[in-house]
Amino acid sequence: MGNLETAVQTNPFLGPNWVPLAKAIKYVLQKTYDEGQNFHLQTYAKAYGASPDSSPYLQARIADNFLEMEISGNLIVDPPLTEYQIKQLGFYGWLAPEVTPEEYSDGGSGNPNFVRYYNIESPLHDIVEFILVTLVGIFGMTEDDFWGFENGTDADEVDEMNLLGRLKGSAGNPDRVIFALPGHHFELIDKQ
Repeated sequence: MGNLETAVQTNPFLGPNWVPLAKAIKYVLQKTYDEGQNFHLQTYAKAYGASPDSSPYLQARIADNFLEMEISGNLIVDPPLTEYQIKQLGFYGWLAPEVTPEEYSDGGSGNPNFVRYYNIESPLHDIVEFILVTLVGIFGMTEDDFWGFENGTDADEVDEMNLLGRLKGSAGNPDRVIFALPGHHFELIDKQ
């Protein structure tokens, strides 16, 4: 077991530029444990149109002494995940969706997302590193993409950490919940 900063800095998929985002995710995920708040991270990935309607998102909750983590599948992501990406998710330990997007849209019951369960005692830094490796290694997210902390006061609290650049308010970001990694998108952020 190491610490989050070292794990992210030395991970071949990540590196030092991902540390600020990792710290912000860990902070918000900790609230899931401490306050029972559901975790939600919306990405705005250029490869998926930089839209919340087509970019991957993650959500998590505590259930039966496990952290239940979900990442969106082909019901949301567009372009859809390839068979290779789906196999990679399985190799990484994500459980396949219970229903196809078509079945879900037709009212079928079951979860349309990929799921991973963590023992409640699992170190948060391992979970955060895994989240980022999944987003970068499988979904192809880059340092130039955007990250939304949309639950309650999460955006304000992440902003107070002074780790990420908070985007200015706009029609697509009226509540200013979207962030960029340090050194990116100077023209769109309030402060760096």
